[in-house]
Amino acid sequence: MNRQSLINTIKQNFMLKRLRAQEENDAFISALRKDPDFDGLYKEYTAKQLEYAKTKFIEEDVALRHACEDLRQQMESYLTNHKMDKSLLYPQYSCKICNDTGVVGGRICSCFLGELNKKISTMTSSQTSFKSFDVCDNSIMNEDDKKACKWLKTWCLTYPNTTKTNINILGGAGTGKTFFLECIANEMIAKNLSVCFKTAFELNELARLYHIGKSYEFGDILKVDILLIDDLGTEPILNNVTKEYLYNLINVRQINHLPTIISTNLSLDNILSRYDERIFSRLANKNLSTNIILTSQDKRLNN
Repeated sequence: MNRQSLINTIKQNFMLKRLRAQEENDAFISALRKDPDFDGLYKEYTAKQLEYAKTKFIEEDVALRHACEDLRQQMESYLTNHKMDKSLLYPQYSCKICNDTGVVGGRICSCFLGELNKKISTMTSSQTSFKSFDVCDNSIMNEDDKKACKWLKTWCLTYPNTTKTNINILGGAGTGKTFFLECIANEMIAKNLSVCFKTAFELNELARLYHIGKSYEFGDILKVDILLIDDLGTEPILNNVTKEYLYNLINVRQINHLPTIISTNLSLDNILSRYDERIFSRLANKNLSTNIILTSQDKRLNN
């Protein structure tokens, strides 16, 4: 499913959600109207509202507007006196900003963007739940790794007001590289950004399928807000695929100022020898990239 199809699906879901809230409110009001006291207020209020609406197209009747407001307050008081929340007088939309329309002030509401980005992340990621910086265990980290953790947390809090587009997390097996990637993914999703989390092997396979015309998911990954690639260097090198598509991916995302965050067991020298100068120059560009080197021992051996 492409981005436009996703947008259309979410629009339909929002419309249904809004209609459901209105239908539930209509049912609630119908139940209240069984009481003659409320029914009388409601009939008078709706009649005044209709009359007032007609005057707005000619010249606003201020007295009518005040009358409508007074009747509305009386209905709210009715609910309060009967130990009910007065807000139940109105449809209970899930988003109080846009009332489940997905639009506010002619712009897309943050709730709609959040839903869209959540869908994109689900479609493009190999997992949908991630660990958090809150569960970091300082007792198993050395000083370098504690500094790395603090830097990454600050980067997440500061983004998008950051100068570095790429982050390379380097270190041996079990040093916490994947853990930090997951923490970053968790923070970015909380910012309503679209996040793609893939192992290098999965990404390589998607590139291969894209290359032979059997999948177009790789094209979507070019556009996600945050791309996280785990274990770069563990994927096989496929002719006309691995290096070519990795370079294109990193290059296009850098041009569009979209962060690409990589974990790898490889050193920078190993990256240069395994791939090529073009990929190395993009990853090692000091103006755009930060290298985080984890130096602690394999934490998995200590569990």
